[in-house]
Amino acid sequence: MAASSKSGTSSKKAKKSKSRNDTAVQGTNDNSIVSKCSMCMLGYFNDDFLGRFVAKPVRRAPLINRGYYIRAKAIDHVLKSFLSAHQGIKTQLVSLGAGFDSTYFRLKSEGLLENTVFYEVDFPEVTQRKSDMIQAYELLLKLVGEDSRVVENGIVSPCYKLIGADLRKVNILQCLLEHHGIHPDCPTLLLSECVITYMGVKSSNAVIRWASETFSHAVFVTYEQVYPNDGFGAVMQNHFKKLGTPLMNVQRYKTLEHQQQRYLDLGWTTVCATDMNHFYTTLIPQEEKLRVDNIEVFDEFEEWHLKCSHYAVVCALKGSTVPSLSGTILPDINPRTLEAITSQDSQQQDLCLSWRNETFGNGSVKRFGHASASLPGGKIITFGGFGERGNQHTRLCLVQLLDVASGSCLPVEPVGKELGPLLFHTANAVSDDTVVVFGGRTSPYKPKGELLKLKVIPTLERDTDQEPSWLYECETVQCTGDSPCPRWRHSSSLVSIEGKKFLIVYGGRTGSNTVLGDVHVLGLDKMEWLQVLVSGSPPSPRHSHSCATWNDQVIVTGGLCEDLQPSAAVHLATCTPEPQGGMTVVWMELEVTPPLSPRYSHTSHVYRNSLLLVGGVNPENNYPPGLTVMDLGSGMWKEYAFPECPLERPIMVHNHTSYLLSKDELLIIGGGGNCFSFGTHLNNGPLTLDISLCSL
Repeated sequence: MAASSKSGTSSKKAKKSKSRNDTAVQGTNDNSIVSKCSMCMLGYFNDDFLGRFVAKPVRRAPLINRGYYIRAKAIDHVLKSFLSAHQGIKTQLVSLGAGFDSTYFRLKSEGLLENTVFYEVDFPEVTQRKSDMIQAYELLLKLVGEDSRVVENGIVSPCYKLIGADLRKVNILQCLLEHHGIHPDCPTLLLSECVITYMGVKSSNAVIRWASETFSHAVFVTYEQVYPNDGFGAVMQNHFKKLGTPLMNVQRYKTLEHQQQRYLDLGWTTVCATDMNHFYTTLIPQEEKLRVDNIEVFDEFEEWHLKCSHYAVVCALKGSTVPSLSGTILPDINPRTLEAITSQDSQQQDLCLSWRNETFGNGSVKRFGHASASLPGGKIITFGGFGERGNQHTRLCLVQLLDVASGSCLPVEPVGKELGPLLFHTANAVSDDTVVVFGGRTSPYKPKGELLKLKVIPTLERDTDQEPSWLYECETVQCTGDSPCPRWRHSSSLVSIEGKKFLIVYGGRTGSNTVLGDVHVLGLDKMEWLQVLVSGSPPSPRHSHSCATWNDQVIVTGGLCEDLQPSAAVHLATCTPEPQGGMTVVWMELEVTPPLSPRYSHTSHVYRNSLLLVGGVNPENNYPPGLTVMDLGSGMWKEYAFPECPLERPIMVHNHTSYLLSKDELLIIGGGGNCFSFGTHLNNGPLTLDISLCSL
């Protein structure tokens, strides 16, 4: 009796847990449809029917709107490619886990489903709610068809079938589809839009194999998450786990290559796949990109590219769809073989660096988009950015001083005027106690063009036993000459020429979405912006690049150029004062062998004749950049990977600041970003990276 009681209790617990998971998965439909509706309301994508399935429209953040825009464009592209390839032929569309999606009504109103029967399948609770919504609107009922009839948990007509079924029970699913007239020999597209990823590997593979064995001429289209093991991927996994909808397949099929092999193993003939970065670059026309850029002011490029690299469309083909769609349904990405990806993973592991202590800078505020400057005695002042203050995420005014020797982090309080909140500004120490700050923004509508001067003041003598507390004085500097226009995401660096110090400002972006390619020189002795004559081969306009100095020359690397194109170029600027005043800046592009991978939102340093590039974002690669060491003499370089991120402690090395403490140790302060709809991630405290393996 006791054994029987335990067995019954376990069974009840398992059923209760399964029920909670099913409810949570159904909740992803409600969240998704609100985001899709927000994107359409603002004009990203044209769908007049989504609003009928949303009780209360909500405007989402620009990053979420863009993320759902590219998802809608990708699904729309593959559906219309399939319909176009089968014009005049009877076809079937089967949306697995359709939720409240309005694709049928949109395509039907466009006259694209004349020869198509559209099946939608989801949990019975979801299809019942959708059926009720359809019956409540005359326009929706008209598009379903006047001869429609209500069935259990759904509604059907000759051209539209809304069916309640659990996808994990493929035998019942097949019986229901057959009952409603599915034809196994008819060209069929099956769509899983963020659906089978919530099913276990065994259950989702059963659906894929069932489809390949059931339909003679078919396309299986999947849109779901990939690349789970970097910082963004860890944040993504934690988000869905917290919602009670863990990603059940992403570790088993974590790359595009693994996804392709999955479908080949389960009976499909040909498979193509692309991430959303490649889709956007290849298939979205330039005029469409410009239109989207003008809908909302946007300044979350890093998270946009990271989101797009972690979502993919996979199209598996068989039968007559192979010759009609292979090579056209998705852009050609020249996929690597599984052997190649395994080889690369092995190589990265061999060159993988490691993090050192975990308590450095205890008490420092987590932030990104900030600025830092190095003062004598191993002290680093950090201010601005977006981060934690109390229990809130906000733009920060807080100034802190990090003492490298002691590992302590102390607040620096204002005397009089406070340095306001700033993001994506620059800071340079011009003396032992003074830092100049240029540019930055509060919101993307409010770029700054002022030059600020911060003087750092200790309040205790340094020979006392107590740790000194710190203050700062802030003033706006009135400069002469033609000052640069307000900007952010620019670079600034200090050079010494003929015994005088100059501040070099290059690039950035403005509130009107203009990407800048101008260079400005400030003479620090007279606080005068000089007239600049540019010659040589200057970089193309860009922002979010990095700069470092080498022999009093400025090295500009990477950045994000116009049209969201990342740069791999390395440019060297040499400044020469003119006899009559002003400054000549001669640009030269360095030859790099082989060409570097592009990146932006990284940092850079020079050690002797080596250039170090730290972190950043590369939308052309699914692996985030690590540490690149380049010989400035030969142009040859070597890449070192960052450690793989544990789920419990994601690390994202972009929008950070960094300092080379020695040839063996690199300090990284802050970093992170707003990770799509997954929440804001901020790295925990300063990190020290062991770079003793690097060839410096």
